Amino acid sequence: MKKVKTIPLVTYILLLSLIVCFNGYSQSEQQVKQELEKRGINTQSEVLAELRKRGMSEDDARRQARLYGLDYDEYIKKYISTKNEGPSTPESIQKIETDTVDYNAEKADNNKQKTTEIKIEKTTDSLPYFGYNIFNNNPFANEQALVGNIDPGYLIGPGDELRVYLWGEAEFQFEGKVDMNGNLFIPNVGQVFVAGTSYEGLNVRMKEFLSKFYSGLKKNPPQIFLDVSLTKLRPIRIVVMGESKNPGSHLINSFATTLNSLYVSGGIQTSGSLRDIKVFRNNRFISNVDLYDYLIKGALREDLRLMNNDVIFIPTRMNAISLQGEVNKPAIYELKDNEGLLDLIGFAGGLKPTAYTKTVTVKRIRSINNRANSTFDREIVSVSYDSLLNYGINFKLQDGDEVTFGEVLDKYNNMVTVNGSVFRPGDYELNSNLKIRDLINSAGGVRPNTYLEKIDLFRKDRNGDLKFLSFSLSEIIADANSNQNILLQADDSLKVYNTEELKSLETVSIEGFLSEPKTILWREDFSLYDLIFMSANVEDLEYRNRILTSRADLLRYQAGKTEYQVIPFNLDEVLDKKFNAVLKPKDRVILYSKDITETLEKYVFVKGAVKNEGRYLLTDNMTVEDVIIQSGGFLKKSYRESVTVSRENFDFTGNEIAFNTNVNVDLNYLLGEAEASSSNYILQDNDQVSVSYIPGSSEQRAIQLTGEIKFPGTYFLESKSEKLTEVVSRAGGVSPNVYLPGARLYRNGEQLAFDFQKSLGEQNKRFDIILQDTDSIYFPESIYTVKVEGEVANPSLQKYLSNNSVRSYLKNAGGKTKNGDKIYLTNPNGFTRKVRFLSNPEVLDGSIITVSAKPPKAPRENGKFLENFGTIAAIVSSTLTTIVLVQSIK
Repeated sequence: MKKVKTIPLVTYILLLSLIVCFNGYSQSEQQVKQELEKRGINTQSEVLAELRKRGMSEDDARRQARLYGLDYDEYIKKYISTKNEGPSTPESIQKIETDTVDYNAEKADNNKQKTTEIKIEKTTDSLPYFGYNIFNNNPFANEQALVGNIDPGYLIGPGDELRVYLWGEAEFQFEGKVDMNGNLFIPNVGQVFVAGTSYEGLNVRMKEFLSKFYSGLKKNPPQIFLDVSLTKLRPIRIVVMGESKNPGSHLINSFATTLNSLYVSGGIQTSGSLRDIKVFRNNRFISNVDLYDYLIKGALREDLRLMNNDVIFIPTRMNAISLQGEVNKPAIYELKDNEGLLDLIGFAGGLKPTAYTKTVTVKRIRSINNRANSTFDREIVSVSYDSLLNYGINFKLQDGDEVTFGEVLDKYNNMVTVNGSVFRPGDYELNSNLKIRDLINSAGGVRPNTYLEKIDLFRKDRNGDLKFLSFSLSEIIADANSNQNILLQADDSLKVYNTEELKSLETVSIEGFLSEPKTILWREDFSLYDLIFMSANVEDLEYRNRILTSRADLLRYQAGKTEYQVIPFNLDEVLDKKFNAVLKPKDRVILYSKDITETLEKYVFVKGAVKNEGRYLLTDNMTVEDVIIQSGGFLKKSYRESVTVSRENFDFTGNEIAFNTNVNVDLNYLLGEAEASSSNYILQDNDQVSVSYIPGSSEQRAIQLTGEIKFPGTYFLESKSEKLTEVVSRAGGVSPNVYLPGARLYRNGEQLAFDFQKSLGEQNKRFDIILQDTDSIYFPESIYTVKVEGEVANPSLQKYLSNNSVRSYLKNAGGKTKNGDKIYLTNPNGFTRKVRFLSNPEVLDGSIITVSAKPPKAPRENGKFLENFGTIAAIVSSTLTTIVLVQSIK
């Protein structure tokens, strides 16, 4: 027995080995896609059937795809998964690539669509309310639908319309309405009382009356024949109230029932009850209708015929209970007080065969009466559905419950699988004595060209990891008693290989100007043309325009050397089959794009006063009008007479970089009223088109006035030079309670030091200021505080006292500390000044007094004192000597 290896589980996806099945060599993805569509293979289920028919596993497909230069999982995702019959695979299912066989692959794929559908049904938000959709198609929207067949016992009354028809010796036809007295007036005959006559007896009544005027009606045989019919029934008025989609009074025919009236009123809102619809007549309750009987059993026992002025009342829903998961009709249901879980399942049409019934999950919100000392108001209750059935217990549900039936495990405890080179690959039953050889024989034996030296057995260990054991297939076939022929376990999977899979694998590759590099399995007589045609989209005109056809390279591996031999060739000659070469193993082909010598993507740029600034593809003979149209056109404030075009102008001096041109805009050409632009200016690659704004067309400017001003709010500046005093005047001026020294002006988020007292209080025009956009001005009341901070004993906010000076407030704060240095006074208008040694200025309300800290002393170096002292002494001695010499000269 060979060494045991550990392999991660593989997510089953599908196909791609069909590439090898359909052709003996690699193809491009598009060719594979076309081949599959040609064979009618468009969905995952069809792919699975094809793989089974050919005796292949999904791992065979993945391995062969890699050797043929295609990515198995990407191909499935791109071309097959998007066309699957069911919803797409949930994101929670991860794909893990591996080189091993996924022994559960087919089973996973068969259940993928079902699992996805269940996941969609389990989304509570998407659950429909059961029963309300019966009113979507309203058969009573058409008044003619209200007539129907007439009951022979129907009594004729005022408002009914009759048609009387005589034929024979005399011919007469008349239509009329029964009046309020119950009479029908017939021209040239008179009136006859018909009210209270049954529809069945109406013909006899009219015959008796008309025979007085037409004797032929009673002759034997009769000479005149009579037919009397109802053309329009008298309407009755009923009232539908409550949770109706169209509550109020409605006219219906006298045959209408309670259900008819619900249709006539447009149906019931989802907030209304389907279980307890009440009918009142003459202020007395006469009937109760439960629509669940109609929806589930097709019967309505209490659906009585209505009479004039009957009232139908639809109460609100009694509860809303969600049922989802493995049930036939997931929805939100309404239960009566005596109903429970068993009734709920009956309403939903029962459970699916895949439902797990030992544990049913009920998510519940505790009722308001049971929330007294509860931290959490939600809980989960687990119920055994099997126990409920066995003991006949109907589990009680309450409003807001969410009931979920899970799915049984997708696992078999008696299944083994064989894949690969056997006649009947697939899943088989495991019995107590089944061995490897027995399973191969059950699968029809091995195919021709089977590789007999190796067979792999994939088995899960206790941790759930998939391992494989390798055995000798020839030994197992030759000797049933061989120790290689071991007993199989549940979920075991065998992989039988063919000789082609295990040959020495040689490849060639192609790279460069492709969607992605590809590695292809090499074979005899595999040519350069074959490789390029199947890998590059050479038939696409855009691709041909961008690829460099004058030069491509073939890199050939040289035995014994590390360098490749480079063989240049002309791509056009290869595609025209004027030149071809047979490839050798390890050959590499490199294709190049034309952008190595020229710019393929050419753009122009638009900025300024257009709707969509940005980059636009340069087209032939593009003008400034063309690019302006592509950018969405001008803005309201665009200057439309001309634009500026900046064009690159490099020279070898490195000084000049571009030159600008002012180009007139032809509005007639821009609007399509002229065949060509009058400017005749053609744009080039990387041109920068700038559209200017009309001079002075800036956006509106707004400022904010708050506080003690007559009309605070937002004010728009009337000019760019409007000043503070002008805006304040428009706002009605400041209030009498304003404290001007404390007013503040904020610009760009910072306070601007400004003296409002001189500007507004003293009306000094020198101190007025021009306002700017987003300026914010606050006019406070008196603050009555002064703040003292910094290097003082007790930094504090003190009460403002008129005529108090700086040093008074410092004294109240405990005075300066030893580290205190300079004193600064910041007035409420934002101006700050230093307090001199002998000065003691008066402090305004809202001011801030700050004491700064002394700067740290520079550290003194050790041993420098004597040196510095000697230097100073020498200077002093020299100075004294000079003074003595001067005096002696004098």
